[in-house]
Amino acid sequence: MTILMSSFIPDIFFERWYYNGLFRLIRMVYDTLFGWLPFPMIYLIVILVLVRIIKWSSEWKFGIGYQLTRALGGIAWVIVLFYFLWGFNYKQIPLQTRLGLNLDEVTSEEVEKEFLRATEVLKKEAQDLPDHYTSDNAIASLDIDDHSLRPDVEKALQDLNVFNKGRVRVRQLWPKGFLLRWSTAGIYIPHAGEGHIDLGLLSVQKPFTIAHEMAHGYGITDEGACNFIAWLACSQSRDKWIRFGGALTYWRYAAAEMPAEKVDAVIHTFDPVVMRSLQLIRANDKKYPDILPTIRDAIYSSYLKGHGVKGGLESYDYVVLMVQEYLEYKSDVPVTPKSPNTSTY
Repeated sequence: MTILMSSFIPDIFFERWYYNGLFRLIRMVYDTLFGWLPFPMIYLIVILVLVRIIKWSSEWKFGIGYQLTRALGGIAWVIVLFYFLWGFNYKQIPLQTRLGLNLDEVTSEEVEKEFLRATEVLKKEAQDLPDHYTSDNAIASLDIDDHSLRPDVEKALQDLNVFNKGRVRVRQLWPKGFLLRWSTAGIYIPHAGEGHIDLGLLSVQKPFTIAHEMAHGYGITDEGACNFIAWLACSQSRDKWIRFGGALTYWRYAAAEMPAEKVDAVIHTFDPVVMRSLQLIRANDKKYPDILPTIRDAIYSSYLKGHGVKGGLESYDYVVLMVQEYLEYKSDVPVTPKSPNTSTY
């Protein structure tokens, strides 16, 4: 029923009455009631589900038909809650359209220009880092969480005239590698009302990933749009470590769009902290090899396309096109801090 509603009801209904109405109310009420909890809500949900399964297991006396009915009913509720709590946001006007960006007009020459710009930004952010941020320990373990990123994400959303009220949490999930083994650094779970990142991520990877998942929590569904918001949030941050981590992650997206020889031509010009960060990221990735990557990619790409995200998994990479267009045609919006750089660490 819920899926049929999303298929036949005009998108303007979901834009006006869900995204601009009901979802915002749900977001603010949820954050007011549960945003203060010191533990991930998903743990509590898993416990409740396990208790329910145990209870069902004691009801076999009612027959297999009864058990199947209960199981199907439970699955239906999961789907209904997914759409009611967040999923209908897939029907909202895309951020690219709101900003007037035409990604189809971006040429390969402009992508290369953006790659070179991202390279220079990363160099500058690396040079601005204090010495105590350049050690292996800092790259891997410097403390960073959603409290550090929330002001930056909310500021980025405000600059883009996008809903930014509430107190979206992004939790770090145990055990390490639980998400990374599925080629996923983070995930937003509507039923928990929270974003989640893998505890196994290096500190330098966390700013961009936290900001991405936080953007999901504010109702943005498109993966490329969430990456774009993460880029903007990190770029404007007053914290040097957040800016460096964001610049590094974004540079990797931009580098993925370029031929290997173009990347090789600039990579040797980076400061040691950049090279060491890239080496540590590669080494960390090897700790958590993918589980069924082909199947995972096919399923998730189909899911995204089925919900109107053009490009499926490739939508993550659209961030480079969005940034290029944004800087080209929206240069009146600031992308650097207005006050002197300071650090909260």
